[in-house]
Amino acid sequence: MVLGKKVSTVVTEYIIKEIKNGHYQLGCKLPSERELMQIINAGRSSVREALNTLADLGVLEKRMGIGVFVKKTDLTTLVDSFVVSALLDTKISNDLLEFRLILEVEAAGIAALKATEKELASMEEAIAIHLEAIEQNKPTLEADELFHKAIVLATQNKIIQKVYHQLSDLLYSFRNNLLKVESKQKSLQYHKDIYKAIKEGDKDEAKSIMKEHILEVTERYMHINDFQKTTAENT
Repeated sequence: MVLGKKVSTVVTEYIIKEIKNGHYQLGCKLPSERELMQIINAGRSSVREALNTLADLGVLEKRMGIGVFVKKTDLTTLVDSFVVSALLDTKISNDLLEFRLILEVEAAGIAALKATEKELASMEEAIAIHLEAIEQNKPTLEADELFHKAIVLATQNKIIQKVYHQLSDLLYSFRNNLLKVESKQKSLQYHKDIYKAIKEGDKDEAKSIMKEHILEVTERYMHINDFQKTTAENT
C-alpha cells in the first residue's frame, strides 16, 4: 500500500485500473464487498466509501439486492489519482470546497453585470425544474447543476468557464453529496434570491447570497461527514 494514501483511495484506484485494463467490462458485475476486502486487504468501510465515490461519478451503478455494476468504461474525463484523492482526502476536499466558494461567489457577482437574456432564461428553467422535482419528490441535482452552470456562463469569461468545466467531475460529485444533506426548499429559495439579484444587476447582493448559500450547505455537509467518520471509526 502506498504510504500517505487513504485505504479508500487505494481501493478506488484499484477498481479504476481494473476497468481501464479491461478486467471489468461495461455492464460487468464487480466482486462483492467481502470479496473486494479480501482482494485488496481493506476494511468494509473503505471498500464501501470507494464504491460510493465511483457511483457518484457515474462509473459504477448500484442495484439494490443484486450488486454493483460497471456503468462507464471511458474514464478519460477523470483526472485519475488526483480526482480520486480529492474526492476522498479530507484536506483536498476542504481545499476544493474553499475554491468552489471563491469561484461561484465571484461568478455570481460578474453574472449580475454581464448576464444576457439567454443565461437568465436558463436560470429560470433551472428554478422551474427544481420546483417540479420537489413537488414530485425527485432528486434536484439536475436543476442545481443547470442553475450554477448558467451563472458561470453568464460571466462571459472563457477562463472561468474553462476552469469550471475542467473541475466538472469533482464539482458534480461534491454537489451530489452536498444535496444529500441540503434542504431542497431552502436551496430553491437561495436560487430564487440569487437569480433576482443577478437579473436586477445587483453585484454585491448576488455575491452575498451565493456566499451564504454555499457556506450554509457546506457547513452542514462537513458536520454530517465528521459525524459519519466518527461513527465508522467506533464500529
